[in-house]
Amino acid sequence: MSTTSAATKVALDEYSRNARLKPAFLVVLPVGLLVSVFGLKASVMLAAVSGPLATLGLTLLLAQIGRDFGKRKEPLLYLLWGGKPSVAKMRHRDPSMNKHTRARYHQKAEIVLGFSLPDVTSEENDPNAADAVYEAYSNLLLERTRDRKKFPLIFQELVNYGFRRNLWGMRPIGLTLSATCVVLEIGGVAYSALSHQMPSALALTSLLLSIFLLACWIFLINPEWVRLVANAYAERLLASSEMLQTATPPSSVEKEPSRRRRTKTIS
Repeated sequence: MSTTSAATKVALDEYSRNARLKPAFLVVLPVGLLVSVFGLKASVMLAAVSGPLATLGLTLLLAQIGRDFGKRKEPLLYLLWGGKPSVAKMRHRDPSMNKHTRARYHQKAEIVLGFSLPDVTSEENDPNAADAVYEAYSNLLLERTRDRKKFPLIFQELVNYGFRRNLWGMRPIGLTLSATCVVLEIGGVAYSALSHQMPSALALTSLLLSIFLLACWIFLINPEWVRLVANAYAERLLASSEMLQTATPPSSVEKEPSRRRRTKTIS
């Protein structure tokens, strides 16, 4: 009962479905295409067992595998990029963000955190300590923007980032499976040709799709491809400070008029 409900929850959860489950399915897709080429019986058998396997937790397992591969290799991405994007964009020395926009984010961060952020000099003297402050603010924004309805753009960029990160994390497996399936499918097509038989439309379609996936693994799925959406997510996350920082200023503004009214009444 518990595994069934967990699998159902994964199937209904948009993030798990798009950022975790779909990358795992793309990794094993060439194998499914290869099996379908072997004949209708194998395809029917696969379809017959896929339903019960999904009920027993296959979808949950695949989603967890996709997440684990991505999270395990995420520190390497940050190392290649020079830090977590939401932290890097808060640095004074980062050229990717307009300095006036960053100054505004720093002001709002100081109000939310309750203390001053590092200036240019202190950041240069102790960049690790500065990054710790920026990460604390990034984590705070993350916790305050979990409502998907209020922050749909942030959630969408998070899904995009999770999808690409997890695909890149599973790249060695996906590359190996795709290359193996392409070789086997080329062999099947060549065997048909040597036997003076026309390869089936299914075999040719499967081969083309497998070649396309292999090309994606080789040329498209890399750290820079992941970085594009990671930067977009970081920008959306930091921009949310424009909406979140509202509590402190209004309370301080309301106090002064009340004092003025009391002064008028006394006079």
